[in-house]
Amino acid sequence: MSKHVYIITGASSGLGAALSRLLLSEETLVFGLSRTVNREIQQLAQDLKANYQFIAADLTQVERIEATFREIIESLDSSKIETITLINNAATVTPIKPIEACLPDEIVSSIQLNLTAPILLTSSFMKETANWAAQRAIVNISSGSGQYPASSMSVYCSSKAALNMFTKCVAMEQNKEGNPVLMLTIDPGMMNTGMQQIARESDFELSAYFRKQNEEGNLAEPVTVARNILLELSRHLNSSLA
Repeated sequence: MSKHVYIITGASSGLGAALSRLLLSEETLVFGLSRTVNREIQQLAQDLKANYQFIAADLTQVERIEATFREIIESLDSSKIETITLINNAATVTPIKPIEACLPDEIVSSIQLNLTAPILLTSSFMKETANWAAQRAIVNISSGSGQYPASSMSVYCSSKAALNMFTKCVAMEQNKEGNPVLMLTIDPGMMNTGMQQIARESDFELSAYFRKQNEEGNLAEPVTVARNILLELSRHLNSSLA
């Protein structure tokens, strides 16, 4: 049994894929949740003799989240695990348009993925690991958009702002627990991902700004950001043991 377990949403591309690749080892077990499988990660895990399990999951189908997470936890032997970390990474930047132009289904789907899914996963994580002795952590991937308003990005900005506040509230709750779950929210900055491509190719106020950042080479590569996130996580976990 692997000593360290990671559950990563949005694991098939961008930052989620970069995190998955970096975490592959014989001492880790990585669960990658996404709608589509990344065959390259599966092959890499096989080559490294690492433990990687892909779980097909559409996190906009929020009614299935609790059961999916329970299946993951029930497959584990908690007595042999030193750390377990949930990384809520999956998100969508769409719809990118004035709110009156957004369809109801677009609004609901975006909020379900960006906010409702992380909340439900966090709730399930707390319940299913409540009696574990292992160190537990949840990393919520945020965005600068959660702090700075942007025209035509009201749904995305609002969901990320709410995720920031949710993380702070749960952290306060956990401070009262004997074995608290470490709660982190991390803004990865601007990255060279599919979401950035969507933003710069969309017809809205900030698209020229996003294009300029790409043209000037100001977008970080996901693997660089992933390394920094894992270093930050490790630092906090180590400090909690001190």
